[in-house]
Amino acid sequence: MNFLFVAPKYVNRGQKYEFYFGLAYVSSYMKHKGYNVFCLNPNHYDIPLEQQLSEYINKNQIDVICTGGMSIHFNQINKVLDAAKKIKPEIITVAGGAIITSDPGLALENMQIDFGIIGEGEETMADLADALCNGRDVNNVRGITYFDSKNDLILTEKRDPISDLDKLPILDYEGFEYDYFVSLFSPADLYHFTILDEVRPAYLSTSRSCPFSCTFCYHPLGNKYRQRTLDNVFKEIDYLVEMYNVNLLIILDDLFSVDKIRMYEFAERIKKYNINWSPQLRVADVDDKVLKTLKDSGVFAISYGIESVSDKILKSMRKRTTKVQIENALKLTRDAKIAIIGNIIIGDPEETEETAKESIDWWKSHPEYGINLSMIYTIPDSPIYRYAIANGLIADKLEHMRNNFPIVNLTKISNKKFEEIQGFVYTGQREDKYLTVGKVTNSKIESKNPDKGNVFKIEIKCPICHNISEYKNMHQTSFNIYFLVICRNCFTRLRVNTRECYPENYTLYNKIMVGTIKMGYNCVRKYTVIRYIYNLVSPLLRSQKKLYEFIASAMD
Repeated sequence: MNFLFVAPKYVNRGQKYEFYFGLAYVSSYMKHKGYNVFCLNPNHYDIPLEQQLSEYINKNQIDVICTGGMSIHFNQINKVLDAAKKIKPEIITVAGGAIITSDPGLALENMQIDFGIIGEGEETMADLADALCNGRDVNNVRGITYFDSKNDLILTEKRDPISDLDKLPILDYEGFEYDYFVSLFSPADLYHFTILDEVRPAYLSTSRSCPFSCTFCYHPLGNKYRQRTLDNVFKEIDYLVEMYNVNLLIILDDLFSVDKIRMYEFAERIKKYNINWSPQLRVADVDDKVLKTLKDSGVFAISYGIESVSDKILKSMRKRTTKVQIENALKLTRDAKIAIIGNIIIGDPEETEETAKESIDWWKSHPEYGINLSMIYTIPDSPIYRYAIANGLIADKLEHMRNNFPIVNLTKISNKKFEEIQGFVYTGQREDKYLTVGKVTNSKIESKNPDKGNVFKIEIKCPICHNISEYKNMHQTSFNIYFLVICRNCFTRLRVNTRECYPENYTLYNKIMVGTIKMGYNCVRKYTVIRYIYNLVSPLLRSQKKLYEFIASAMD
């Protein structure tokens, strides 16, 4: 049998996206076991998904198609499955990831899935493949779900988590075209990338799951925390550096600092690569020694799970941290000249007007930390999601997933006041008085990129250390009022004015807006002009390349 692993299509060609490990791990394991595996990453092509799938399925005589991912990507995953069944109705469809593990019944009832993989996929997929190839009873495959001949939902015996992660082969980077993926990034794509003028990032997981149980989290790989040996981790780092010339490493482990001896050894061993890297740490694990060790080894940013500065809410979230620990970690990290990545999320079930005000007031008074302010999301099968379901706050689970988890009021706050708080969360981050705003002192076009438009060199003065940093290879990623950079001297997160950084782009933007207004008025007259303009222009604003094409066609 021939197997095709298909990544959901998240973006159009040329746009950055997050590289998801699941499919690449399972594809690699299947190849390791000797199965005939093909891979397709449609994010790297302009070809319509159904057309590309048809070519792959027919050319390679595909029998089984495998896809999956997170619940938030329900719509993208569904498009892969629907297209596959339309092209070849008898094809066997297999899906895995959190979208299956969190609620197998919901997924299989609403998606064209023949078999769902629950939990870790490597061993389960290989076992299922063996059953399909050799006519074995699939009911003996542990860790899958499917509908039987009576249309009853079957969940087979649970499969134990993989205890020895070292036995898994390196991800199938080649199959999913990581060489093209890594070329997509430039400093402007993520603010913590602005420490470099040329960015070639890699994302690395050195462990699985998490020993904690925060109420807003969900762990599709189970609750048993397991680590790879560092020898195994550095084997993969060697591969990434040699094959893809990686110069920036993001460690995705939820708790990289849970084992300090291991963390110190990693920091010592990574030095010889002379690359920048960033881990996720608990605020309770941070002290001067930790930060000095990490800074000396190349750490430029640390992601902290902050979530709230109300001890009452931190306890409700099961964070096992305190406000004192948070403030201590953030101060020490700034003093060590390491950038901070973190969020405050409003909306825990125990949230009151007073606790929300406590967190928001703290956020207002500490712009130097550059913390994001957000609302809490109810992710399928997280404790707060189950709370919402039990209390009738989510009436339709499928629509909740299809609509990318709209905000739900789980709190003890009235709906009217909750909406006011939510409004501030979305607007307050645009007010200068709550931001650390960098001053643009110079901007110049360096070159043009066929996919990303004008490429700029920008100079920005930091209001904290007063240093002027020069940023090369910068391109505009949105028409938001602000975007983010890191001061290259003190590592403060700065908000800078987009128009001041990319002034030439706004000359083009203004011409398009004026022309569009005229066209919109002539076409719709008394009919909703504003909506017409929005619908016409908003797709164009996502890409400067499309703007240029629009102008060229208009001139013709």
